[in-house]
Amino acid sequence: MDVHYPNLEVNLDAIETNSRVLNKVCAHYGIETAGVIKFSDGQIPIAKAYAAGGCKQIAVSRAAHLRNIKQALPGAETLLTRAPGASDLEAAARWADLILFTEGDGLRALDAEAARWHTRPGVLLMLDVGDLREGVDSIAELTELAKLCERLPNLELRGVGTNHACLNGVLPTHENLSFLVDGAKAVEHAIGRKLDILSGGSSINLLLLKDGKNEMPPEINHLRVGGSIANPMNIRLARGVSFPGMREDSVLLTAEVIEIHEKASAPKGTTKNWSGQIVHREDKGRRMRAILALGSQDVGDAGMLIPIDAGAEIVGCSSDHTVVDVTDTGREWRYGDKMTFHVRYTNMLYAFSGRHVAVEYCYDNP
Repeated sequence: MDVHYPNLEVNLDAIETNSRVLNKVCAHYGIETAGVIKFSDGQIPIAKAYAAGGCKQIAVSRAAHLRNIKQALPGAETLLTRAPGASDLEAAARWADLILFTEGDGLRALDAEAARWHTRPGVLLMLDVGDLREGVDSIAELTELAKLCERLPNLELRGVGTNHACLNGVLPTHENLSFLVDGAKAVEHAIGRKLDILSGGSSINLLLLKDGKNEMPPEINHLRVGGSIANPMNIRLARGVSFPGMREDSVLLTAEVIEIHEKASAPKGTTKNWSGQIVHREDKGRRMRAILALGSQDVGDAGMLIPIDAGAEIVGCSSDHTVVDVTDTGREWRYGDKMTFHVRYTNMLYAFSGRHVAVEYCYDNP
Protein backbone atom coordinates (compact mmCIF):
# COMPACT_ATOMS: atom_id res chain seq x y z
CA MET A 1 0.00 0.00 0.00
CA ASP A 2 1.32 3.44 -0.91
CA VAL A 3 2.03 5.72 2.05
CA HIS A 4 1.37 9.43 1.76
CA TYR A 5 3.72 11.87 3.48
CA PRO A 6 3.75 13.72 5.80
CA ASN A 7 2.41 10.78 7.78
CA LEU A 8 1.18 10.69 11.36
CA GLU A 9 1.35 7.16 12.75
CA VAL A 10 -0.88 6.64 15.77
CA ASN A 11 -0.43 3.50 17.87
CA LEU A 12 -3.82 2.74 19.43
CA ASP A 13 -2.44 0.04 21.73
CA ALA A 14 -0.03 2.59 23.20
CA ILE A 15 -2.84 5.11 23.68
CA GLU A 16 -5.10 2.56 25.36
CA THR A 17 -2.21 1.59 27.66
CA ASN A 18 -1.64 5.23 28.58
CA SER A 19 -5.35 5.70 29.26
CA ARG A 20 -5.35 2.67 31.54
CA VAL A 21 -2.24 3.78 33.44
CA LEU A 22 -3.48 7.32 33.97
CA ASN A 23 -6.96 6.21 34.98
CA LYS A 24 -5.45 3.87 37.55
CA VAL A 25 -3.40 6.72 39.01
CA CYS A 26 -6.46 8.97 39.19
CA ALA A 27 -8.77 6.26 40.55
CA HIS A 28 -6.38 5.76 43.48
CA TYR A 29 -7.40 9.23 44.63
CA GLY A 30 -11.09 8.88 43.83
CA ILE A 31 -10.82 10.85 40.59
CA GLU A 32 -12.67 9.96 37.38
CA THR A 33 -11.51 11.21 34.01
CA ALA A 34 -12.95 12.62 30.84
CA GLY A 35 -10.75 11.67 27.91
CA VAL A 36 -10.38 14.84 25.83
CA ILE A 37 -9.85 14.08 22.14
CA LYS A 38 -10.22 17.62 20.78
CA PHE A 39 -6.65 17.53 19.42
CA SER A 40 -7.63 14.69 17.06
CA ASP A 41 -10.51 16.51 15.36
CA GLY A 42 -12.91 14.02 16.98
CA GLN A 43 -11.31 10.83 15.68
CA ILE A 44 -13.35 7.78 16.72
CA PRO A 45 -10.42 5.28 16.96
CA ILE A 46 -8.82 7.52 19.57
CA ALA A 47 -12.12 7.90 21.42
CA LYS A 48 -12.43 4.11 21.57
CA ALA A 49 -8.87 3.72 22.87
CA TYR A 50 -9.52 6.29 25.62
CA ALA A 51 -12.76 4.58 26.62
CA ALA A 52 -11.17 1.12 26.60
CA GLY A 53 -8.56 2.44 29.01
CA GLY A 54 -11.18 3.61 31.49
CA CYS A 55 -12.18 7.19 30.67
CA LYS A 56 -15.73 7.73 31.91
CA GLN A 57 -16.51 10.46 29.40
CA ILE A 58 -15.24 11.28 25.94
CA ALA A 59 -14.74 15.02 25.68
CA VAL A 60 -14.53 17.37 22.70
CA SER A 61 -14.59 21.14 22.33
CA ARG A 62 -16.60 21.26 19.11
CA ALA A 63 -20.27 20.31 19.12
CA ALA A 64 -19.99 18.98 15.56
CA HIS A 65 -18.09 15.94 16.87
CA LEU A 66 -20.67 14.87 19.44
CA ARG A 67 -23.06 12.90 17.25
CA ASN A 68 -20.40 10.59 15.78
CA ILE A 69 -18.95 9.86 19.21
CA LYS A 70 -22.34 9.14 20.77
CA GLN A 71 -23.25 6.81 17.91
CA ALA A 72 -19.89 5.01 17.94
CA LEU A 73 -19.72 4.73 21.75
CA PRO A 74 -23.29 4.68 23.05
CA GLY A 75 -22.11 3.49 26.47
CA ALA A 76 -19.82 6.47 27.05
CA GLU A 77 -20.91 9.89 28.23
CA THR A 78 -20.10 12.79 25.93
CA LEU A 79 -18.68 15.99 27.38
CA LEU A 80 -18.58 19.32 25.54
CA THR A 81 -15.67 21.30 27.00
CA ARG A 82 -16.35 24.58 25.22
CA ALA A 83 -19.64 26.36 25.82
CA PRO A 84 -21.80 26.03 22.71
CA GLY A 85 -22.53 29.07 20.64
CA ALA A 86 -26.06 29.75 19.48
CA SER A 87 -25.37 27.85 16.23
CA ASP A 88 -24.24 24.78 18.22
CA LEU A 89 -27.19 24.52 20.59
CA GLU A 90 -29.04 21.84 18.64
CA ALA A 91 -26.03 19.51 18.50
CA ALA A 92 -25.24 20.18 22.15
CA ALA A 93 -28.80 19.54 23.32
CA ARG A 94 -29.16 16.37 21.25
CA TRP A 95 -25.79 14.69 21.71
CA ALA A 96 -23.99 16.03 24.78
CA ASP A 97 -24.46 14.32 28.13
CA LEU A 98 -22.50 17.00 29.94
CA ILE A 99 -21.64 20.60 28.99
CA LEU A 100 -19.30 23.19 30.53
CA PHE A 101 -21.39 26.37 30.57
CA THR A 102 -21.54 29.54 32.66
CA GLU A 103 -23.73 32.00 30.77
CA GLY A 104 -27.27 32.77 31.92
CA ASP A 105 -28.79 33.54 28.52
CA GLY A 106 -26.99 30.53 27.07
CA LEU A 107 -28.41 28.23 29.74
CA ARG A 108 -31.93 29.45 29.00
CA ALA A 109 -31.41 28.91 25.27
CA LEU A 110 -29.96 25.44 25.89
CA ASP A 111 -32.95 24.57 28.06
CA ALA A 112 -35.34 25.58 25.28
CA GLU A 113 -33.39 23.53 22.73
CA ALA A 114 -33.34 20.50 25.02
CA ALA A 115 -37.12 20.78 25.34
CA ARG A 116 -37.39 20.53 21.54
CA TRP A 117 -35.45 17.25 21.50
CA HIS A 118 -36.76 15.79 24.76
CA THR A 119 -33.28 15.58 26.25
CA ARG A 120 -31.85 16.68 29.59
CA PRO A 121 -28.13 17.43 29.28
CA GLY A 122 -26.04 17.85 32.37
CA VAL A 123 -24.24 21.10 33.13
CA LEU A 124 -20.93 21.87 34.81
CA LEU A 125 -20.80 25.51 35.87
CA MET A 126 -17.30 26.99 35.53
CA LEU A 127 -15.63 29.05 38.25
CA ASP A 128 -12.58 31.08 37.23
CA VAL A 129 -9.91 30.60 39.91
CA GLY A 130 -7.33 32.90 38.31
CA ASP A 131 -6.43 32.01 34.72
CA LEU A 132 -9.11 34.39 33.38
CA ARG A 133 -10.57 32.30 30.61
CA GLU A 134 -14.12 30.92 30.96
CA GLY A 135 -16.28 31.04 34.05
CA VAL A 136 -17.46 33.58 36.61
CA ASP A 137 -14.92 34.71 39.18
CA SER A 138 -17.10 35.06 42.24
CA ILE A 139 -18.91 32.48 44.33
CA ALA A 140 -21.94 34.77 44.55
CA GLU A 141 -22.31 34.77 40.76
CA LEU A 142 -21.77 31.02 40.67
CA THR A 143 -24.57 30.35 43.15
CA GLU A 144 -26.98 32.61 41.25
CA LEU A 145 -26.27 30.70 38.04
CA ALA A 146 -26.70 27.43 39.93
CA LYS A 147 -30.13 28.49 41.16
CA LEU A 148 -31.08 29.48 37.61
CA CYS A 149 -29.89 26.15 36.22
CA GLU A 150 -31.78 24.28 38.94
CA ARG A 151 -35.00 26.02 37.89
CA LEU A 152 -34.62 25.12 34.22
CA PRO A 153 -36.60 21.88 33.74
CA ASN A 154 -34.63 20.47 30.81
CA LEU A 155 -31.15 20.85 32.30
CA GLU A 156 -29.49 18.92 35.13
CA LEU A 157 -26.90 20.71 37.23
CA ARG A 158 -24.23 18.02 37.71
CA GLY A 159 -21.36 19.98 39.20
CA VAL A 160 -18.78 22.75 38.96
CA GLY A 161 -15.39 22.95 37.33
CA THR A 162 -12.45 25.18 36.58
CA ASN A 163 -9.59 25.62 34.12
CA HIS A 164 -5.89 26.36 34.51
CA ALA A 165 -2.85 27.35 32.44
CA CYS A 166 -4.56 27.69 29.06
CA LEU A 167 -4.73 31.48 28.72
CA ASN A 168 -2.36 33.05 31.26
CA GLY A 169 -0.40 30.08 32.54
CA VAL A 170 -1.86 30.04 36.06
CA LEU A 171 -1.03 26.63 37.52
CA PRO A 172 -3.33 24.61 39.78
CA THR A 173 -2.58 24.85 43.48
CA HIS A 174 -4.22 23.57 46.63
CA GLU A 175 -5.20 27.18 47.34
CA ASN A 176 -6.94 28.03 44.07
CA LEU A 177 -8.60 24.60 43.94
CA SER A 178 -9.88 25.19 47.47
CA PHE A 179 -11.71 28.22 46.04
CA LEU A 180 -13.44 25.82 43.65
CA VAL A 181 -14.36 23.56 46.56
CA ASP A 182 -15.75 26.55 48.45
CA GLY A 183 -17.80 27.44 45.38
CA ALA A 184 -19.17 23.90 45.17
CA LYS A 185 -20.17 23.96 48.85
CA ALA A 186 -21.93 27.29 48.38
CA VAL A 187 -23.83 25.90 45.39
CA GLU A 188 -24.82 22.78 47.33
CA HIS A 189 -26.11 24.94 50.16
CA ALA A 190 -28.05 27.12 47.71
CA ILE A 191 -29.76 24.24 45.89
CA GLY A 192 -30.12 21.90 48.88
CA ARG A 193 -28.36 18.86 47.45
CA LYS A 194 -24.92 17.41 46.71
CA LEU A 195 -23.20 17.85 43.37
CA ASP A 196 -21.85 14.83 41.53
CA ILE A 197 -18.77 16.37 39.93
CA LEU A 198 -16.00 18.72 41.04
CA SER A 199 -13.86 18.96 37.92
CA GLY A 200 -10.51 20.36 39.00
CA GLY A 201 -9.01 20.95 35.59
CA SER A 202 -7.04 19.20 32.89
CA SER A 203 -3.75 17.40 32.31
CA ILE A 204 -1.91 20.26 34.01
CA ASN A 205 -3.41 19.07 37.31
CA LEU A 206 -1.25 15.96 37.05
CA LEU A 207 1.48 18.19 38.49
CA LEU A 208 -0.35 17.73 41.79
CA LEU A 209 -0.57 13.93 41.47
CA LYS A 210 3.07 13.13 40.77
CA ASP A 211 5.48 11.55 43.24
CA GLY A 212 2.79 9.31 44.71
CA LYS A 213 0.74 11.98 46.45
CA ASN A 214 -2.33 14.08 45.82
CA GLU A 215 -1.88 17.79 46.51
CA MET A 216 -5.39 18.67 45.37
CA PRO A 217 -8.23 19.03 47.88
CA PRO A 218 -9.81 15.59 48.39
CA GLU A 219 -13.18 16.87 47.18
CA ILE A 220 -11.85 17.11 43.60
CA ASN A 221 -13.20 13.97 41.91
CA HIS A 222 -12.88 14.69 38.18
CA LEU A 223 -10.25 15.77 35.63
CA ARG A 224 -10.38 16.42 31.89
CA VAL A 225 -7.25 14.84 30.40
CA GLY A 226 -6.26 14.50 26.76
CA GLY A 227 -2.74 15.19 25.56
CA SER A 228 -1.21 13.43 28.55
CA ILE A 229 -2.81 10.19 27.31
CA ALA A 230 -2.17 10.49 23.60
CA ASN A 231 1.28 12.05 23.92
CA PRO A 232 2.80 11.74 27.42
CA MET A 233 6.22 12.85 26.16
CA ASN A 234 4.86 16.36 25.80
CA ILE A 235 3.90 16.80 29.47
CA ARG A 236 7.09 15.07 30.63
CA LEU A 237 9.27 17.51 28.69
CA ALA A 238 7.14 20.58 29.35
CA ARG A 239 6.15 19.96 32.96
CA GLY A 240 8.33 17.15 34.32
CA VAL A 241 5.34 14.84 34.84
CA SER A 242 5.56 11.12 34.08
CA PHE A 243 4.08 7.92 35.44
CA PRO A 244 5.54 4.39 35.24
CA GLY A 245 4.10 2.40 32.37
CA MET A 246 3.24 5.34 30.12
CA ARG A 247 4.30 4.81 26.51
CA GLU A 248 5.89 7.58 24.46
CA ASP A 249 5.74 5.71 21.14
CA SER A 250 2.08 6.58 20.68
CA VAL A 251 2.36 9.25 17.95
CA LEU A 252 5.14 9.63 15.37
CA LEU A 253 5.38 11.99 12.41
CA THR A 254 7.35 11.12 9.26
CA ALA A 255 8.21 13.46 6.39
CA GLU A 256 10.12 13.14 3.12
CA VAL A 257 13.45 14.73 2.23
CA ILE A 258 13.02 16.78 -0.95
CA GLU A 259 16.45 18.43 -1.05
CA ILE A 260 19.86 17.83 0.53
CA HIS A 261 22.79 20.25 0.14
CA GLU A 262 25.72 21.67 2.06
CA LYS A 263 25.11 25.38 2.60
CA ALA A 264 26.08 28.30 4.81
CA SER A 265 24.51 28.22 8.28
CA ALA A 266 24.05 32.00 8.61
CA PRO A 267 21.97 34.10 6.18
CA LYS A 268 23.45 36.96 4.19
CA GLY A 269 21.65 39.79 5.91
CA THR A 270 18.88 39.80 8.50
CA THR A 271 15.30 40.97 8.22
CA LYS A 272 11.86 39.60 8.97
CA ASN A 273 10.94 36.12 7.77
CA TRP A 274 7.68 34.97 6.18
CA SER A 275 5.76 35.18 9.48
CA GLY A 276 7.12 38.58 10.49
CA GLN A 277 9.77 37.33 12.94
CA ILE A 278 13.32 38.67 13.03
CA VAL A 279 15.61 35.62 12.89
CA HIS A 280 19.18 35.40 14.16
CA ARG A 281 21.30 32.38 13.20
CA GLU A 282 24.61 31.36 14.71
CA ASP A 283 27.34 31.04 12.10
CA LYS A 284 28.51 27.42 12.30
CA GLY A 285 30.17 27.41 8.91
CA ARG A 286 28.92 25.27 6.07
CA ARG A 287 26.50 22.55 7.16
CA MET A 288 24.61 19.72 5.48
CA ARG A 289 20.95 20.67 5.39
CA ALA A 290 17.95 18.56 4.49
CA ILE A 291 14.70 20.18 3.38
CA LEU A 292 11.51 18.32 4.23
CA ALA A 293 8.12 18.49 2.54
CA LEU A 294 6.59 19.70 5.77
CA GLY A 295 5.71 23.14 7.11
CA SER A 296 3.64 25.26 9.46
CA GLN A 297 0.49 24.53 7.50
CA ASP A 298 0.97 20.88 8.49
CA VAL A 299 2.25 20.96 12.08
CA GLY A 300 2.32 24.55 13.30
CA ASP A 301 5.80 25.35 14.60
CA ALA A 302 7.98 22.57 13.19
CA GLY A 303 10.74 23.73 15.53
CA MET A 304 8.84 21.98 18.32
CA LEU A 305 9.26 18.59 16.67
CA ILE A 306 11.76 16.19 18.27
CA PRO A 307 13.93 14.33 15.74
CA ILE A 308 14.41 10.63 16.36
CA ASP A 309 17.75 10.70 14.52
CA ALA A 310 20.48 11.60 16.99
CA GLY A 311 22.38 14.68 15.90
CA ALA A 312 19.58 16.10 13.73
CA GLU A 313 18.74 19.71 14.55
CA ILE A 314 15.76 21.62 13.21
CA VAL A 315 16.90 24.96 11.80
CA GLY A 316 13.47 26.39 11.09
CA CYS A 317 10.36 26.20 8.99
CA SER A 318 8.21 28.20 6.64
CA SER A 319 4.64 27.51 5.60
CA ASP A 320 5.55 24.40 3.59
CA HIS A 321 9.28 23.68 4.14
CA THR A 322 11.25 22.52 7.17
CA VAL A 323 15.04 22.74 7.22
CA VAL A 324 17.03 20.27 9.32
CA ASP A 325 20.78 20.33 9.96
CA VAL A 326 21.83 16.70 9.47
CA THR A 327 25.60 17.21 9.58
CA ASP A 328 26.04 15.36 12.87
CA THR A 329 23.67 12.46 12.29
CA GLY A 330 26.40 10.10 11.10
CA ARG A 331 24.59 9.05 7.95
CA GLU A 332 24.35 10.17 4.35
CA TRP A 333 20.96 11.60 3.47
CA ARG A 334 19.46 11.46 -0.02
CA TYR A 335 16.40 12.68 -1.84
CA GLY A 336 13.39 10.51 -0.91
CA ASP A 337 14.68 9.50 2.53
CA LYS A 338 12.23 9.68 5.41
CA MET A 339 12.79 11.53 8.68
CA THR A 340 10.71 10.71 11.76
CA PHE A 341 9.88 12.85 14.79
CA HIS A 342 8.20 12.74 18.14
CA VAL A 343 5.57 15.49 18.30
CA ARG A 344 4.36 18.04 20.80
CA TYR A 345 0.69 18.67 21.53
CA THR A 346 0.48 21.65 19.16
CA ASN A 347 2.01 19.62 16.34
CA MET A 348 -0.67 16.93 16.83
CA LEU A 349 -3.41 19.54 16.84
CA TYR A 350 -2.35 20.90 13.45
CA ALA A 351 -1.62 17.49 11.92
CA PHE A 352 -5.01 16.02 12.79
CA SER A 353 -6.97 19.14 11.85
CA GLY A 354 -5.37 19.75 8.46
CA ARG A 355 -5.97 17.74 5.31
CA HIS A 356 -2.38 17.42 4.08
CA VAL A 357 -1.07 15.04 6.75
CA ALA A 358 -2.08 11.39 6.37
CA VAL A 359 -3.18 9.82 9.66
CA GLU A 360 -2.62 6.08 9.93
CA TYR A 361 -3.58 3.89 12.87
CA CYS A 362 -1.55 0.91 13.93
CA TYR A 363 -1.36 -1.68 16.71
CA ASP A 364 1.51 -3.51 18.39
CA ASN A 365 0.54 -6.78 16.68
CA PRO A 366 -1.41 -6.05 13.49
